[in-house]
Amino acid sequence: MTDEMAERIPMQRARVAELFSDGKLLTYSLSQSRQNLWCVVTAESEQDAMELVASFPLHPYFIDVMCQPLMFHNTIASSLPDISLN
Repeated sequence: MTDEMAERIPMQRARVAELFSDGKLLTYSLSQSRQNLWCVVTAESEQDAMELVASFPLHPYFIDVMCQPLMFHNTIASSLPDISLN
């Protein structure tokens, strides 16, 4: 992690938030070692998906970027916690 990379983290977080808000980014995960990043995106083509990933401010530091089209993507539906009437 260099100072230049650290300076881009707020821009990366803002871009990720924007893509989540736009519905283009479905999941975004970083390994504890900070060596691997996984994301699930919605895109019309593999090229569109790669362009979306290329829009990340930290993209210049990514190594071995790969895209794998998914047949489906299941997740547990998130819900709001139960309301307490106490």
